[in-house]
Amino acid sequence: MKKLETNLCKINYSESLEDLAKATVSLLNQKIKEFNLFFDISNNEQIIVNYFDNLEEFREFIYSIRGERDSLPEYARGTYDKGMINAFVNPKIQLKRLYTASHELFHILYMKCILNNDSSKRIVWYDEGMAQFMSGEKDYLTDDTFKDFYFNVREKTETIPQMNSLKHGKEFVNEDYNCYDLSYLSIKYLSEILNDIQFKNLMLDFSKIIQLGDNIIQKMFSYFDEKLESKIIKK
Repeated sequence: MKKLETNLCKINYSESLEDLAKATVSLLNQKIKEFNLFFDISNNEQIIVNYFDNLEEFREFIYSIRGERDSLPEYARGTYDKGMINAFVNPKIQLKRLYTASHELFHILYMKCILNNDSSKRIVWYDEGMAQFMSGEKDYLTDDTFKDFYFNVREKTETIPQMNSLKHGKEFVNEDYNCYDLSYLSIKYLSEILNDIQFKNLMLDFSKIIQLGDNIIQKMFSYFDEKLESKIIKK
């Protein structure tokens, strides 16, 4: 593994992922500042990132950290074990995985600053939705691209899951729904119906998040159906 290190982060990476490693340094320089403001912290700890270009090596690394071989979902390509950002990345599409670093960093800071490292408090749909929303990975979805994304998710959602009870694995992503997409859309919906202060303070209100999660998919679908269909009519 090669290394690229600054005072803010240390990137350990397979040689074929050098472009991603360099881009990650620039991204984290920006996102660390944004997240410090969002969480009201001054985090000066060096962020460690481990990028693998071999899926089995990535999985074996995670197994060695966890001390077991059962909890890593088959679809997993990124984790935040031991406060580190860990990911398998195909070199051919490496820059498309750039936001894995900021996604996992949000998880790390949310676990540390909001959950006080108590994973039992974690509401998975909220945490996953926020990580996608705050990381910047979905910033490419604007206007028509967001509309296409939304209606594609809407069409492919065969059943509406019980969001508050979901854990990672087959119950999170399966043939009936993709809860990464549903979680992102739920947070996007909340960002539009809440003001900035309400949106930020929500992460501290676990009971409110659970209350919202009881029917958030139905409300989110109704909201975007009306909003996006209205835009179509106006055209």
